[in-house]
Order: sequence, then C-alpha cells, then structure tokens
Amino acid sequence: MPRIVACTLALPLLTLFVDFSALLGGFLSEYLASRLSFQLYIFRAFDHFEWSNFLPPTLKTSIFGFIIGTVSAFFGYNTNEGAQGVGLAATRSVVISSLLIIVLDVLLIKSIFFFFPDSAL
Repeated sequence: MPRIVACTLALPLLTLFVDFSALLGGFLSEYLASRLSFQLYIFRAFDHFEWSNFLPPTLKTSIFGFIIGTVSAFFGYNTNEGAQGVGLAATRSVVISSLLIIVLDVLLIKSIFFFFPDSAL
C-alpha cells in the first residue's frame, strides 16, 4: 500500500515541479531576449489562466500514479523465480502499465473535455 500511495502522490508533485520549472525557464529565456520584468511575465502567463486548464490534467497524473503503483506492486509481490523473475516482473509491469496509461489517457481526456468543455482547444 505505501508504494501505491507514494506513486499516487509523487506524480502530481512531479507535474507541479515541471510546470513551475517550465515557467521559470520561459521567464529566463524571455528575460534574456527582451528584458521582460518578472511581474509582467507572470501577469501575461496567467492572463488567460483557468483552473479547468490546470486541475484536471494534474489530477490525471495521480490516476496514472495509482495505476503504476498498483501494477508494479502486483507483479513485484507475485514473483518467485529469483533475479530472473524480478526482471520478468519488472518488464511485465512496465508493459502493462504503459498500455493501461495509453488507454486511460484517451478515456480521461475525453471525460475532461466532456466535463470541462472550456478547456478543449
């Protein structure tokens, strides 16, 4: 259970970290190019910001974390062939997690656009 909770919490936190890193990187490149102030950059970056563009995709990553944690825990706890079994379980876990994430991504994007039609481009 701790592995599942850790994956479920870690992926949204990593998403937030990458979002803020992207904002900082965008500011640095804009500052070097045109000496734009930080206040003006933040104002323009969040001028058309809506929670429906940010919250559902971030929460989507927690579902992905839950899937990854559950699948890896299942295969990790059900291996019994030593080191070779652990390698096989890890491979199966990655493949099944990837396939489930691809399918769930399509379903979650469709549901996000259904429940938050303003966030559709």
